[in-house]
Amino acid sequence: PSVELTGNIPNPFNAQTSIGFSLDAASPYTLTIYNIAGQVVKTYTGQADAGTVSITWDGRDHRSSVVASGVYFYVVEAGGFTATKRMLLLK
Repeated sequence: PSVELTGNIPNPFNAQTSIGFSLDAASPYTLTIYNIAGQVVKTYTGQADAGTVSITWDGRDHRSSVVASGVYFYVVEAGGFTATKRMLLLK
């Protein structure tokens, strides 16, 4: 299946942002958020039917600690497709 990464809204964001992508067929997916140094901040995994998927990130890492302001990258992988976009967290 293919995936369309629609981006995060709002961008830049303060407290939270919604990351959206569309699947053309049911598929498992992984959404990984990285900091500017390339370190994994948070990972979401799931299985979704065809259609739009929206994941809300609250600016916290995998330990529930609030992350610093700055540039972050998010990567969506589903059905052999990978897409990356950039977002900005401002406090």
